[in-house]
Amino acid sequence: MIKNQRGATLIVVLLILVAIIVIGTLAVRQGLVSLGIATNSQAQQLLLQNSDAAFFNVEREDNIIQSLSGSGMFGYISGADDREKELVFCYRGAEPSFFDISRASIIYWKAGTSAPTNSEFGTEGYCDASKTASTNFFTSGRKAVMTQVAVKFSSISQNDPFFGAQFGTDEDAVKFERSKAVKVFAVSVMPNLTSASSTEINTCLQNRMSEVSIPEGTTVSATAATRKTVTECLSDLNVPFTSHVTEYVIVQDFV
Repeated sequence: MIKNQRGATLIVVLLILVAIIVIGTLAVRQGLVSLGIATNSQAQQLLLQNSDAAFFNVEREDNIIQSLSGSGMFGYISGADDREKELVFCYRGAEPSFFDISRASIIYWKAGTSAPTNSEFGTEGYCDASKTASTNFFTSGRKAVMTQVAVKFSSISQNDPFFGAQFGTDEDAVKFERSKAVKVFAVSVMPNLTSASSTEINTCLQNRMSEVSIPEGTTVSATAATRKTVTECLSDLNVPFTSHVTEYVIVQDFV
């Protein structure tokens, strides 16, 4: 006998199928969010660890002795004429030494110019995010993080006439060198976790200062891109990075 079919079973199956699709979509989305959070956390840890590694090397006793020499990271720019200059080098984990003056660069702002001068001492010291670079600029074999270090002597002594004077000494009678404050900047980036091109990242690392110092008498637009620091430039590109700065005081020991 022929009976009329109402199709109720088909409707129920379709509703169940829609519910499964919705639940599955929500589960996938939640998984992607969790993965993104885990990736961000891991990236921040890697960036922080690489910046810390740079400062650990700066503070190592055997490195400090070399750093204070005429060809060291502190001694080379300790002169009065180098106050506003930044000595820049890329922390290359594959290299046996932390710092080598032959692989360093100097960036500073000349009076009357519209942008910092970065090639007077060569460009070997800047990190290169280009995947075609023949030199390994990463801090470890994982090739995930680049750390660029900049050294700059502070100009605080220009505002404080007693800065650097040692207690219990007379500068007229005893020939002691005044204490010097020096800043060390460590900027770590992950070029593989951004849509920005290597050329744009290199512009930030190689053409921007960590602390912009514009000479008197130099007129530069307040909105000029050249006024931006390394970190401001990277932030505009949405490049994952961390930036840390530590200030040291170099004091002559008279014990």
